[in-house]
Amino acid sequence: MPRLALLLSALLAAAPLPAQPPAPLPADLHLLPAAPDPKPRPWAIFFPRAAGVGTLAPGNQYADLAAFLNERGIDVVVVDDDAALKRLDPSGSAGEKRAAIAVDALRRLREQDRFDTRCPGLVIGWSRGGEGALTLASSARGTDSGIRAAIVYYPSVGGQPSPWPQHMPVLALQGTADGIAPAKKLETLVANRAENHAYPFVVKLYSGAKHRFDVAHPVDDPASAKIEKDFDAKAHADALAAIDAFLSEQAIGGTSCAPD
Repeated sequence: MPRLALLLSALLAAAPLPAQPPAPLPADLHLLPAAPDPKPRPWAIFFPRAAGVGTLAPGNQYADLAAFLNERGIDVVVVDDDAALKRLDPSGSAGEKRAAIAVDALRRLREQDRFDTRCPGLVIGWSRGGEGALTLASSARGTDSGIRAAIVYYPSVGGQPSPWPQHMPVLALQGTADGIAPAKKLETLVANRAENHAYPFVVKLYSGAKHRFDVAHPVDDPASAKIEKDFDAKAHADALAAIDAFLSEQAIGGTSCAPD
């Protein structure tokens, strides 16, 4: 009998443990997929401006751009970076901290079989969040994570090195009347970047447009009838057209991911 008990114990010890389900995403990562299934698709990670994510519903600037990308077959995760910074407490500059958040977010998403590395990725940042997007566009943390292009709306560029080492194509959307993140600072970054003809840095300047030119409604009250004072409908529409063209040029869309 003791021998039988020992044999059963040995068999149980050798038996493979059942696979553990992946941990749920942290509350500061908001997944907005193009479809509910985890089929491999191109993907994008958003870093918002200082006002935060707000309420992700139609009328919210991040929800609306996510829907725009979803229509093109691109999955989106929107990062509440203030909450993520408290959770992770990364070190470094504003851009470096957000790069660390992105790496962590992509690891967690991939544990859930999302944001496949075989599909092209995109990082989009607004204002302060643009600092993170630019950091990812200029370091191995971005390319090693599968990010292939960056889009920045009126980005903060104060923490970027000079010369700036560009590692991927970049599209910048900027108003000429922006008094918070002036166009001149962005143009200086572009002029002083390390020479790399393999990757374009496209700057779209919108005459008279201010900071937050794409914000039609308060992010925390997207259904409001209130129109934000800096919203510029023409600049916003032109920026969306520029994004559409950029995605086509960089082959990031529903047909650009065909894993084996």
